[in-house]
Amino acid sequence: MDDFFKIYIEQLREGHEEKIHEQLGPDFLDIHEPDLTFDKPVELEGVAYLAEHELVLHWDIRTEALVPCSICNEPVRVPIHVQNFYYSVPDSEIKTGIYNFKDLLRETILLEIPAFAECDGGNCPKREEYRKYLKESSNLPSSDDEEGYHPFADLDWKP
Repeated sequence: MDDFFKIYIEQLREGHEEKIHEQLGPDFLDIHEPDLTFDKPVELEGVAYLAEHELVLHWDIRTEALVPCSICNEPVRVPIHVQNFYYSVPDSEIKTGIYNFKDLLRETILLEIPAFAECDGGNCPKREEYRKYLKESSNLPSSDDEEGYHPFADLDWKP
């Protein structure tokens, strides 16, 4: 499977391009986290070509991740869609003439995972049940309140 991730630079000379259209199993992402799972294939569509002395990769990526709901901690399926992703590498940095984009693809997908997700499209059914444990934003102290410790309040400073 690692051969799929290789781009042979010599085959792209003289205006040739390599079209990429593949469904990859999520195993290459090498994720072993209890709070992050990929169980759907990664759809990769795009092209690789040389522009002067740069290898250019242009991709559209689609997949789904399972992350815990921020409220109830149940798994939430989150779509990941990277559209019009461009990446370029000077061909002088590709010493062997073969560019392996596996790590680049993995990092691109992982950077798109949202920090927080909520089930039912942002309306977790358990939100009301947990509301009694959360403070209302109006009850939180603001910076204008006089309460709290002010260590420099007694300093007499004049500009």
